Amino acid sequence: PAASAAPAPPPSAIRAPSSNPTLLALLSLAEESPDLEALSTYLEDSDPAVRVAAVAVLAETVPAGAGPALAARLRDAAPQVRQAAAGALRELVEVLPAADELASGLRAALGVADPAVRGAALDVLRELRLGDASVYATVLADTDIDVRVQAVRALVSVDAADQLSAATADPAREVRVAVARGLAAVREPSPDPLAPLLDDSDPLVRAAALTALADTGCPPPYAERAVAALGDRAWQVRAGAATALRTALPTMTVPALAKASTDPNADVRKAVVLSLLVHRADPDARAALADATADPDADVRAYASRAAT
Repeated sequence: PAASAAPAPPPSAIRAPSSNPTLLALLSLAEESPDLEALSTYLEDSDPAVRVAAVAVLAETVPAGAGPALAARLRDAAPQVRQAAAGALRELVEVLPAADELASGLRAALGVADPAVRGAALDVLRELRLGDASVYATVLADTDIDVRVQAVRALVSVDAADQLSAATADPAREVRVAVARGLAAVREPSPDPLAPLLDDSDPLVRAAALTALADTGCPPPYAERAVAALGDRAWQVRAGAATALRTALPTMTVPALAKASTDPNADVRKAVVLSLLVHRADPDARAALADATADPDADVRAYASRAAT
């Protein structure tokens, strides 16, 4: 799961009754759609509750300069203020101008000790296209797994296949799975960077890498590995192998897929049938699909029946 920040306080929260005169003044000011200069004193107030309320006013009124001001609050000393700013930035990401000042503030937030803040900063940088491969690659060394996963997604967004390849040895399974999927999602995917992941000790990583071959292409050396993986003990790996073979040569893969159509796991058989559909010009593929129309699983039968359409 991705690192997350608490959402910005709803407008009702900044209108709650308060005995704090500073908060009362801010609540009164909020009704006037204040500009950033009018809110600056409250954003720097010594009371974290006032700063949270000021962030909420920013999120509600979105004056000019709101983005950089919220990014600055990501470095606030109080966690509740940082969380409010992170939530507000995520909420407003579609309306904030992609300005250099905002980019600078978000990049500075990548050094904050709070991983939820670093994750939010990465998300907004990616959404607004304010980061580049060099920025995102540095985050691959982050101590937090979720943040590193988000760094992988950010690298995918800028088609940074070389930097993604460097993360295939990440110690966390979640990151390696994200890398496998990411290598399939870049603009010009290649199977070669997936090679280390095909030998990974974790079956979920191997499964993700095999599945990715359906998008990168599965030339003969990789098709051979996918055929061998149809005999893996983990059903996830077998399903990934069957998926990989969609883009392999039918002469090499149809016999193996036909044999795997009787796999004990229904998810594997679904993947097999979907790959056989791609190769249904082959007579052996059509015969295996015809047999699969009697499969005990309704989804498998439904997929196999498409061969007749």
